Amino acid sequence: MTKLVSIRIDEKTIAEAKRLKINLSEVMRESLESEIKRRNERDFLESLSKIRKLLKNVDRNQLLEDLRKDRDERR
Repeated sequence: MTKLVSIRIDEKTIAEAKRLKINLSEVMRESLESEIKRRNERDFLESLSKIRKLLKNVDRNQLLEDLRKDRDERR
């Protein structure tokens, strides 16, 4: 399902877009999709950074030992 969204664009920009045969709807959709993707990637990288900081203090050997112990207990 799609929704109708309107924007205000000055007359000079509209005229130039028409002269260049720019499909405003297509450009706006692509631009919005690009911005959504960019922000999702930024949020993902921020989350990874937070996880990395949390895991920085975890003893790798202890973690491996606990994982092995848990796996053995399931058998």
